[in-house]
Amino acid sequence: MRTKQYRWFLVMCLVLAASAVAAAETTIVFWHWDRADRHEKIRPLIDRFEEETGIRVEAQMYPWAELAEKLIVGVAGGVAPDVVAVSFDRSAPLVFQGIYTDLRPFIEKETEYDFDDLLPNALELWRTADGMQFAFPYDLDLIGLFYNKTIFDTAGIPYPDESTTWAQTLEWARRFTVDRNGDGLPDQYGIANGHIALDTFVWAFGGELVTSDLRTHALGTPEARMGLEMWHDISQPDANMAWGDATRFGYPHPPAAFAGGLIAMYPIGAYAPSAFWRDPDTGEWFVDFDMTLVPMGADGLRALPMNGQGMAIVSSSQNKEAAWEFIKFLASHDVQVVSGRDLGQFPVLRSVAVSDAFIVPGEPPANKIAAVQSSMYARFHPVLPNWDRAWQTMRTTIAQYVNNAMSLSNAIQTLDEVIPAILNP
Repeated sequence: MRTKQYRWFLVMCLVLAASAVAAAETTIVFWHWDRADRHEKIRPLIDRFEEETGIRVEAQMYPWAELAEKLIVGVAGGVAPDVVAVSFDRSAPLVFQGIYTDLRPFIEKETEYDFDDLLPNALELWRTADGMQFAFPYDLDLIGLFYNKTIFDTAGIPYPDESTTWAQTLEWARRFTVDRNGDGLPDQYGIANGHIALDTFVWAFGGELVTSDLRTHALGTPEARMGLEMWHDISQPDANMAWGDATRFGYPHPPAAFAGGLIAMYPIGAYAPSAFWRDPDTGEWFVDFDMTLVPMGADGLRALPMNGQGMAIVSSSQNKEAAWEFIKFLASHDVQVVSGRDLGQFPVLRSVAVSDAFIVPGEPPANKIAAVQSSMYARFHPVLPNWDRAWQTMRTTIAQYVNNAMSLSNAIQTLDEVIPAILNP
C-alpha cells in the first residue's frame, strides 16, 4: 500500500514539475529586418537568453521597407509580434495609431539596467513630445565627416578637424573638384552629400525645421535661409558628386567612388568603412581615410540628425513583461559588443562605443572617437502623426531650389501654402 502511495506521489510530483516548467516558459515573437547571416551573429546570445530566462524567442525577418506596413496588417489581423524593430524614419509615426506600448512604466520600475551607460540622446530619440517612450534604443545612425588623406596631402592642405566650418568645407570642395582631361566633367570631386540633408545645415546655422507650436515649417527665418543657401552651394556640380555621377567611373554609387579615390570628403555614418571601403575577402582597405566631426555653421554651431533602430513592444502583446526582458537583453553589453564588432552597428552603450569592440586598435578611421562625440550634437525630428509626409514635402520642394529650378523665396512660399494643412489635417 505504501509502495503504491509512494509511486502515486512520485507521479504527481513529476506532473507538477512539468506543469511548472511549462508555465515558466513563455514564447515571444520578434520581428526584425536583419539578413539571415547578420541575425546569426546574434542568435547564439539569444539562445543563451532563452536558457537563462525560460523565454523562447521566435524571430521572424521581414524586409526593412515592408516591416511597418506588415506590422499594421498584423495588428489588425491579430497576428502581430510581441517585439518589433523600429526604424525612426519609417515606423515612428505608427505611435499615433496605438501600435506601440508606452515603456515608461517598465523603465520606472527597472532596477538592474544601467541607463547611465546609454549615449546622450539615445533614449530621447524614441520619445514623443508628451513623454511617451514608444521604443528603446538598439543602435544609432550618426554622421561624421570622412576625408581622403591622400587628396589633402597632395594639395598640402591640413586635414579637417573639430574647428572646420561648412564655409571652409565648401571652399575645399570647390578646390578639389577638378576636370583634368578638359572634357567639361570633373574627374575628382570635393564632396559627396548623398547621405546628409537640409536639416544638418538649417540647425547648424541656428534655424529650426518647424515652429515652436509644431503647426508649420520654420524654414523662412533668416537663420534657416542661411543654412539652406549653404546646402544649395555645397550641392552644386562645382563641388559635389551627385548620386548618379559615380556611374561615369564605373562605380554603383558615391560611397564606392570614395573608395576609388575620387572624392575628398564624405559626410556619412560610421558604418560606411566596413560597408564600402574594405575588401571583404582580403580585409584590405581601398583608400587611406580618417574622419572628424561634421563641420560647424554660424556662431560655432554644430548639429546633425540622430536616427537609428529601436525596439518596441506591440500594444497587443500578451507577454509584455517577457518582451521587456528581451528588449533589455538586446541593449545589453554582450549584444552591443557583437552588434558593434561583428555587424558594424553604432552601439548605444557608452562603455561599448569607446571600447575595442567599436574603436578597433590599428584599424581606420584613427579618429573614430569622433563618431561617439557626434552624439553630443545630435538632434531629433519631431514625432508627429504626419511628419513623414511633411518632411518629404519639405525636402522635395527645397530640392527644386537646390537644383536651380526654383528660387528659395518661391520654395518657402510653396511650403507656407502646403505644410500647415499637412501638419494640421
